[in-house]
Amino acid sequence: MRDQKLYESVGKYIDKYYIDKPDDIKLDKEMKSIFDRISEFRKKKATKKCNAEEDTDIEIDESAVESFDVESMQKMKATDAMSSTLATNRNIESLMGQMDETFSQRLLRLIDERGMTDSEAYNKAYVDRRHFSKIRKDVNYTPNKKTVLAFAIALELSIDEAKDLLNSAGFAFSRSSKTDIIVAYFLQNKIYDMFEINEILDAYGQPIFE
Repeated sequence: MRDQKLYESVGKYIDKYYIDKPDDIKLDKEMKSIFDRISEFRKKKATKKCNAEEDTDIEIDESAVESFDVESMQKMKATDAMSSTLATNRNIESLMGQMDETFSQRLLRLIDERGMTDSEAYNKAYVDRRHFSKIRKDVNYTPNKKTVLAFAIALELSIDEAKDLLNSAGFAFSRSSKTDIIVAYFLQNKIYDMFEINEILDAYGQPIFE
Protein backbone atom coordinates (compact mmCIF):
# COMPACT_ATOMS: atom_id res chain seq x y z
CA MET A 1 0.00 0.00 0.00
CA ARG A 2 1.42 3.38 -0.97
CA ASP A 3 2.35 5.99 1.60
CA GLN A 4 -0.23 8.77 1.24
CA LYS A 5 2.04 11.52 2.57
CA LEU A 6 4.80 10.52 0.15
CA TYR A 7 2.29 10.41 -2.67
CA GLU A 8 0.98 13.87 -1.86
CA SER A 9 4.47 15.31 -1.47
CA VAL A 10 5.61 13.98 -4.83
CA GLY A 11 2.43 15.38 -6.35
CA LYS A 12 3.16 18.84 -5.00
CA TYR A 13 6.70 18.92 -6.34
CA ILE A 14 5.61 17.60 -9.72
CA ASP A 15 2.88 20.25 -9.91
CA LYS A 16 5.38 22.96 -8.98
CA TYR A 17 8.35 21.91 -11.13
CA TYR A 18 6.81 20.07 -14.06
CA ILE A 19 7.10 22.10 -17.27
CA ASP A 20 5.57 21.68 -20.72
CA LYS A 21 8.74 22.17 -22.74
CA PRO A 22 11.88 20.04 -23.06
CA ASP A 23 14.55 20.83 -20.50
CA ASP A 24 17.45 18.68 -19.28
CA ILE A 25 17.33 17.80 -15.62
CA LYS A 26 20.08 19.59 -13.74
CA LEU A 27 21.11 19.05 -10.16
CA ASP A 28 20.65 22.66 -9.11
CA LYS A 29 19.34 24.14 -5.85
CA GLU A 30 15.78 23.78 -7.11
CA MET A 31 16.09 20.06 -7.77
CA LYS A 32 18.11 19.55 -4.56
CA SER A 33 15.20 21.04 -2.61
CA ILE A 34 12.81 18.65 -4.35
CA PHE A 35 14.99 15.65 -3.56
CA ASP A 36 15.28 16.67 0.09
CA ARG A 37 11.53 17.04 0.44
CA ILE A 38 10.77 13.60 -0.99
CA SER A 39 13.49 12.01 1.09
CA GLU A 40 11.96 13.36 4.28
CA PHE A 41 8.72 11.56 3.45
CA ARG A 42 10.66 8.40 2.58
CA LYS A 43 12.18 8.57 6.04
CA LYS A 44 8.73 8.77 7.61
CA LYS A 45 7.60 5.82 5.51
CA ALA A 46 10.57 3.73 6.65
CA THR A 47 10.02 4.73 10.26
CA LYS A 48 6.38 3.68 10.09
CA LYS A 49 7.36 0.20 8.92
CA CYS A 50 9.82 -0.36 11.75
CA ASN A 51 9.68 -0.23 15.53
CA ALA A 52 9.70 3.24 17.06
CA GLU A 53 13.01 2.47 18.79
CA GLU A 54 14.85 1.66 15.55
CA ASP A 55 16.80 4.26 13.60
CA THR A 56 15.46 4.08 10.06
CA ASP A 57 16.57 7.40 8.61
CA ILE A 58 17.60 7.23 4.97
CA GLU A 59 20.60 9.39 4.17
CA ILE A 60 20.77 11.31 0.93
CA ASP A 61 23.92 11.13 -1.11
CA GLU A 62 25.25 14.70 -1.02
CA SER A 63 28.45 14.04 -2.97
CA ALA A 64 26.97 15.16 -6.28
CA VAL A 65 26.02 18.57 -4.92
CA GLU A 66 29.01 19.40 -2.76
CA SER A 67 31.16 22.26 -4.02
CA PHE A 68 34.62 21.52 -5.38
CA ASP A 69 37.18 21.68 -2.57
CA VAL A 70 39.83 23.96 -4.08
CA GLU A 71 41.87 24.29 -0.89
CA SER A 72 42.25 20.53 -0.58
CA MET A 73 43.41 20.30 -4.16
CA GLN A 74 45.98 23.07 -3.59
CA LYS A 75 47.44 21.09 -0.69
CA MET A 76 47.90 17.98 -2.83
CA LYS A 77 51.48 16.69 -2.90
CA ALA A 78 53.39 17.05 -6.16
CA THR A 79 53.60 13.30 -6.60
CA ASP A 80 49.88 12.92 -6.07
CA ALA A 81 49.24 15.73 -8.53
CA MET A 82 51.39 14.05 -11.16
CA SER A 83 49.60 10.74 -10.61
CA SER A 84 46.27 12.51 -10.84
CA THR A 85 47.31 14.21 -14.10
CA LEU A 86 48.32 10.91 -15.67
CA ALA A 87 45.07 9.32 -14.56
CA THR A 88 43.14 12.26 -15.98
CA ASN A 89 44.91 11.92 -19.32
CA ARG A 90 43.99 8.25 -19.45
CA ASN A 91 40.41 9.10 -18.53
CA ILE A 92 40.24 11.68 -21.31
CA GLU A 93 41.51 9.15 -23.83
CA SER A 94 38.97 6.64 -22.57
CA LEU A 95 36.15 9.18 -22.79
CA MET A 96 37.18 10.17 -26.32
CA GLY A 97 36.92 6.52 -27.28
CA GLN A 98 33.46 6.33 -25.77
CA MET A 99 32.06 9.38 -27.55
CA ASP A 100 31.25 7.42 -30.69
CA GLU A 101 29.75 4.46 -28.86
CA THR A 102 26.30 3.36 -29.91
CA PHE A 103 23.73 2.49 -27.27
CA SER A 104 24.43 -1.21 -27.71
CA GLN A 105 28.19 -0.77 -27.32
CA ARG A 106 27.86 1.47 -24.27
CA LEU A 107 25.33 -0.80 -22.58
CA LEU A 108 27.43 -3.93 -23.06
CA ARG A 109 30.52 -2.11 -21.79
CA LEU A 110 28.69 -0.95 -18.67
CA ILE A 111 27.45 -4.48 -17.98
CA ASP A 112 31.01 -5.81 -18.23
CA GLU A 113 32.41 -3.01 -16.06
CA ARG A 114 29.96 -3.89 -13.31
CA GLY A 115 30.85 -7.56 -13.45
CA MET A 116 27.32 -8.58 -14.35
CA THR A 117 26.20 -11.29 -16.71
CA ASP A 118 23.84 -10.41 -19.54
CA SER A 119 21.00 -12.31 -17.89
CA GLU A 120 21.53 -10.53 -14.58
CA ALA A 121 21.33 -7.17 -16.33
CA TYR A 122 18.27 -7.76 -18.48
CA ASN A 123 16.34 -9.61 -15.77
CA LYS A 124 16.99 -6.79 -13.32
CA ALA A 125 15.84 -4.29 -15.97
CA TYR A 126 12.67 -6.30 -16.63
CA VAL A 127 13.74 -6.73 -20.26
CA ASP A 128 13.09 -10.12 -21.84
CA ARG A 129 15.84 -12.26 -23.34
CA ARG A 130 14.70 -11.87 -26.95
CA HIS A 131 14.67 -8.09 -26.65
CA PHE A 132 18.16 -8.10 -25.16
CA SER A 133 19.36 -10.43 -27.89
CA LYS A 134 18.34 -7.84 -30.48
CA ILE A 135 20.31 -5.19 -28.62
CA ARG A 136 23.41 -7.38 -28.46
CA LYS A 137 23.29 -8.50 -32.09
CA ASP A 138 22.58 -5.10 -33.64
CA VAL A 139 25.31 -2.57 -32.83
CA ASN A 140 23.05 0.20 -34.15
CA TYR A 141 19.94 -0.95 -32.30
CA THR A 142 17.68 1.94 -31.31
CA PRO A 143 15.79 1.28 -28.05
CA ASN A 144 12.85 3.22 -26.67
CA LYS A 145 13.48 5.60 -23.79
CA LYS A 146 11.81 3.33 -21.25
CA THR A 147 14.30 0.56 -22.02
CA VAL A 148 17.25 2.91 -21.51
CA LEU A 149 15.89 4.10 -18.16
CA ALA A 150 15.28 0.51 -17.08
CA PHE A 151 18.91 -0.39 -17.72
CA ALA A 152 20.08 2.78 -15.96
CA ILE A 153 18.28 1.55 -12.85
CA ALA A 154 19.35 -2.08 -13.26
CA LEU A 155 23.02 -1.11 -13.66
CA GLU A 156 22.75 1.32 -10.74
CA LEU A 157 24.09 4.22 -12.76
CA SER A 158 24.69 7.70 -11.44
CA ILE A 159 22.49 10.39 -12.95
CA ASP A 160 25.40 11.55 -15.14
CA GLU A 161 26.04 8.00 -16.37
CA ALA A 162 22.33 7.68 -17.09
CA LYS A 163 22.44 10.92 -19.09
CA ASP A 164 25.30 9.51 -21.17
CA LEU A 165 23.45 6.25 -21.78
CA LEU A 166 20.32 8.16 -22.80
CA ASN A 167 22.38 10.38 -25.09
CA SER A 168 23.89 7.35 -26.83
CA ALA A 169 20.33 6.37 -27.79
CA GLY A 170 19.34 9.88 -28.84
CA PHE A 171 17.44 10.81 -25.67
CA ALA A 172 17.86 13.13 -22.69
CA PHE A 173 16.29 13.59 -19.28
CA SER A 174 13.50 16.14 -19.48
CA ARG A 175 11.65 18.09 -16.83
CA SER A 176 8.64 17.94 -19.12
CA SER A 177 8.41 14.22 -18.31
CA LYS A 178 7.06 13.15 -14.93
CA THR A 179 8.62 9.74 -15.43
CA ASP A 180 12.02 11.31 -16.01
CA ILE A 181 11.76 13.48 -12.90
CA ILE A 182 10.80 10.55 -10.70
CA VAL A 183 13.50 8.25 -12.09
CA ALA A 184 16.10 11.03 -11.79
CA TYR A 185 15.26 11.42 -8.11
CA PHE A 186 15.86 7.75 -7.40
CA LEU A 187 19.09 7.66 -9.41
CA GLN A 188 20.41 10.79 -7.73
CA ASN A 189 19.81 9.28 -4.31
CA LYS A 190 21.24 5.90 -5.34
CA ILE A 191 17.98 4.09 -4.71
CA TYR A 192 17.66 1.30 -7.26
CA ASP A 193 14.69 -0.63 -5.90
CA MET A 194 12.60 -1.24 -9.03
CA PHE A 195 9.56 -2.20 -6.95
CA GLU A 196 9.63 1.09 -5.07
CA ILE A 197 10.20 3.09 -8.27
CA ASN A 198 7.28 1.31 -9.92
CA GLU A 199 5.13 2.06 -6.89
CA ILE A 200 5.69 5.81 -7.24
CA LEU A 201 5.39 5.76 -11.04
CA ASP A 202 2.08 3.91 -10.83
CA ALA A 203 0.80 6.26 -8.16
CA TYR A 204 1.23 9.14 -10.60
CA GLY A 205 -0.21 7.38 -13.59
CA GLN A 206 3.13 6.83 -15.28
CA PRO A 207 4.08 3.62 -17.11
CA ILE A 208 5.86 1.16 -14.84
CA PHE A 209 8.83 -1.03 -15.68
CA GLU A 210 7.60 -4.55 -16.38
